[in-house]
Amino acid sequence: MMARIRILRKQDKAYIELPPDLAGGDEVELFALRDGYCLLSTPLGQTERRSGAIDERQRMVLKKLLSIRFENRTPAYVSKALSEGEMAVLGELEKRGMVNVFKGDKYKDGVYNINDNIYPVLAQKGGEAPKAEAQGRVVPADHQPTPADSIVALRSRGYVVIADRREALMLSEQLGADMKSGAVVGVKGFDGKFYIVSRNYFNSAQASIGAALKEDMDAPSVASATKLDPEGCLAVLRLMAENGEIIEKKRGVFAPV
Repeated sequence: MMARIRILRKQDKAYIELPPDLAGGDEVELFALRDGYCLLSTPLGQTERRSGAIDERQRMVLKKLLSIRFENRTPAYVSKALSEGEMAVLGELEKRGMVNVFKGDKYKDGVYNINDNIYPVLAQKGGEAPKAEAQGRVVPADHQPTPADSIVALRSRGYVVIADRREALMLSEQLGADMKSGAVVGVKGFDGKFYIVSRNYFNSAQASIGAALKEDMDAPSVASATKLDPEGCLAVLRLMAENGEIIEKKRGVFAPV
């Protein structure tokens, strides 16, 4: 979510008001990404302490909330989409600071917003079959990913690759505002898969790939040289090729322009 925050000036210094999910701690960390872009976050380790664990009821409500397009998450709409019991759980999540009602010029009635710190917590369960089995849980063999699952993956690791066209279309609807603002970018590869990446992940990986790709290289070699996750690396390579920054000389083999 993007929000424009007014800068307050006093003497020779400038100040901003922190959003609620950052204002509760004693300090924040500031990372300079590139000119004009910085990242504010809670110090490593504090997020987990503040977010805490969520139970299955809360997980299901959060995923149901994610399945509703952001602009439709008004209190009036959500109260009809959720059952009375689910609304009670939503109230619990609000009290814990995991969900809040965001209001702005575009959303005068407010829309439910999920704290970014919650996405990694949501991704901890059911995301990968091997981990689930190791913890004594069984993931059904016929489990099909949903747009909500994909959004959780995108928020937690910065990218998602989707093979199913229908799921990709549903996800693009959910992410319409993010794609329009450029916070999320995507491309369909020659292999028929859809590669969707957050702008922050793309910018970071793009710099690493640009430094490593000096000759023809296949995607696994680029991932090894940049120490990027192979799937995430391939997603950024596809996007860079689409932008004309590099060339895909043949399937899965890339070269500098």
